[in-house]
Amino acid sequence: MKIVLNKTFNASLVSRSQAKEVCNQLEEFKEVEIDFDGIQWMGQGFAHQIFVVFARKHPDIKLEPVNMSEDVAKMYAHVMH
Repeated sequence: MKIVLNKTFNASLVSRSQAKEVCNQLEEFKEVEIDFDGIQWMGQGFAHQIFVVFARKHPDIKLEPVNMSEDVAKMYAHVMH
């Protein structure tokens, strides 16, 4: 499955509630490509909710982020360490 975030949200992903909205669509899949094309910024709460909280709860689901801007990639790296 592929999730294109800029079709649902504006250029910034800030809140855990936005992340939970995304996560609600992911539980039935084994592999999910999360497309950040057009997203300029991602908040720590959003990143942590998807890539730490959701990922730990669903270790059988592979999350693959793609098309990250430099700022989005920095926040992703921050929550992953």
